[in-house]
Amino acid sequence: MGLLPGRNAIFDPAITAYEPERYTIYHVGTGQKVYRKTYTQGSDWETQWFETRPEATIWSGLAAASAKDSRIDLFGLDRTNQLRHASAPADGSWGPFNAIGGNFQGTPAAVSWGTGRLDVFARGATTNKLFHRTQYGTQWNRTWTDLGGALLSGPGAASWGPNRLDVFAKDKEHHLVHKFFDGSSWSDWTDLGLVATDDNPAAVSRKPGNIELFVRARDSKLYHRTYTADQGEIDGAGGITNPS
Repeated sequence: MGLLPGRNAIFDPAITAYEPERYTIYHVGTGQKVYRKTYTQGSDWETQWFETRPEATIWSGLAAASAKDSRIDLFGLDRTNQLRHASAPADGSWGPFNAIGGNFQGTPAAVSWGTGRLDVFARGATTNKLFHRTQYGTQWNRTWTDLGGALLSGPGAASWGPNRLDVFAKDKEHHLVHKFFDGSSWSDWTDLGLVATDDNPAAVSRKPGNIELFVRARDSKLYHRTYTADQGEIDGAGGITNPS
């Protein structure tokens, strides 16, 4: 893996792709500013890092998702522990990092299951519970929803399609735990059996019914686990589109 020449990274980076041959990585660097660099197949990496919004400062790792064609959404905490959200056309100018409330710690997670739909998750700063909020189009719904738990890490999140969300984190016993939304309700937290994990887990879905989960354990090794749903479970992940 080659180094990406640029500014020093302070917190966890984020990466997202809005088309198959192009992806962008983001990190918080010098002056708590958010920087980006894009890779395009056939053209390699851009030659320098670019600031997304010069006046904004972020004090956490980042989460990124793409909820619309050629639009990117970015999340991070400010110095008061509120979550902030900015968006931009893929090749355009970034809007401001607007506060969307909460009192959080660590790196958030964000995912999109379809055009115009964003789900963001964060760990409470004083409660250590998981909180969730959804955007439809350009409007954030309701307020933050408490999804419970007693967490020692930030979340990782994935979606294998409309009306399906899967979230992972480390609980107070240092176990990796999982919670999912199936289109009508949230499940309870389930212990996945991996003990003494560190840092945020990472999750991604390649196709309907698939989850690829990655986590660093206390032996500093990277662990990977795959989940494959049966057709009945995939077909059952329908219903309402407004998880509370």
